[in-house]
Amino acid sequence: MTTVTSRDVQEIVSKLSSDKAKAREEGIKLLNTWLEGERSINFCKFLSQKTAMIKPDQIPGSETWPFLISLLIDCTCKEISASKKRVPKLMYAKALRIVIQRAEDAKGNALPLVTVAKPLLNHIWDVLKDVPTFHSEYGIILRHRYTSPIRYGCSLISYRSSEGLVLLYMEKVGANLGEKQSSHSNLKEEGFRCILTLHSLLENPPGDFPENIREDVAKGFVGFFASMREEGKISRKLIECLNTYLLEDGPNLGYQSLEIHDSLQQFVSHFWLTTHDRALKDALILYAKLQLNLCRGNEVGGPLIEQLLVVVSSDLDQCSVPSITSSRSDTAKDERFGTGSHHDLLELAALVFYRVAPLQLALMQIFLYACASMNKLTLAEKRARKENAATYLREGLARGKSSWHATFCYLCHNYGTRLAKDLFIYWFDGICSCFGRYLFVYLSVYR
Repeated sequence: MTTVTSRDVQEIVSKLSSDKAKAREEGIKLLNTWLEGERSINFCKFLSQKTAMIKPDQIPGSETWPFLISLLIDCTCKEISASKKRVPKLMYAKALRIVIQRAEDAKGNALPLVTVAKPLLNHIWDVLKDVPTFHSEYGIILRHRYTSPIRYGCSLISYRSSEGLVLLYMEKVGANLGEKQSSHSNLKEEGFRCILTLHSLLENPPGDFPENIREDVAKGFVGFFASMREEGKISRKLIECLNTYLLEDGPNLGYQSLEIHDSLQQFVSHFWLTTHDRALKDALILYAKLQLNLCRGNEVGGPLIEQLLVVVSSDLDQCSVPSITSSRSDTAKDERFGTGSHHDLLELAALVFYRVAPLQLALMQIFLYACASMNKLTLAEKRARKENAATYLREGLARGKSSWHATFCYLCHNYGTRLAKDLFIYWFDGICSCFGRYLFVYLSVYR
């Protein structure tokens, strides 16, 4: 295996520091030879050892990762400046991307790279807004820096750069989704990579999202979901992006969160019950929880709650709670299909049921979905059923549907102190009648 010396590194540094474009290009090519194959192992180890020796407040030496990254940033800027009438050579962006990906020691321990973090991220923004050919390579750099265990300097990026990057990738994702030929695999893959980068940016803001971009981000999400008609990894990742944004900035959105839901409600209604993508279902459940919490006390959130009431109730009718007496193979199957997700659904159902105000009316309406037939009813029949909803709830519990009983348990556990005692007595009487019926059948069979 080739041994690396200071002379080897200095040769690269000398060429990259040259004022001549040809010499800098030779330096990039020489650097690439050291970053390929077995030679890269010792080369990266050499730079990592030198970098680890940097003391606090010490300027990095020429044989360290921070110095090499700064040098490549400077080379890239010179290449862009010199290419006003031609496309900048992609080799510079590729070299910078590879170096940044390798700039970690073998054990994944953090190296003192903070000195170049802010200049790097601000440089990425300056390049991305003006050099489209570098978007792919620089997008990889962004994702790597934000998703790496060593997220050095992510909080040091300026607000201007952070705002610009978020809006830039919102625009890129929107343009990709709007392509008429979006079924083309290359376009889809490029769009997915843009969404990954956007997710990384939304997940790691330098602070609170600035108010001046909030409306643009909300409008961006509205546009995304208004044109989304199929499920898949793109729609799943977009909802994960939205969930991240709602977690980070949701309380500041106000009515805009419901505007986003207006564009998403058709997708939710269509794919909530039909999707076989567990990750998508989990993302939808989390989305529903976030929206419910955001519209707390908001009267205009009624349509959202009504829609969730319908889809959650239908979902509970279709599923069942895994039995504790299931065989090992059944348990493994339940785990594969997301038993944890099922618990999330039950918690969501309890929250939805509780949020329909007032609570007693909410319980009546909720269990009405489980107990009443789905045939069309006249207005008078619907009113009569609502007036006697407590009775229908009792009958629903008496039916013994496991998912509804489980939801009722979550409802009692999470919100039991806010339920009227007489309702408990009445509903548990229905549960007792269910138990009595099963006991009668059991005794009849095994007597």
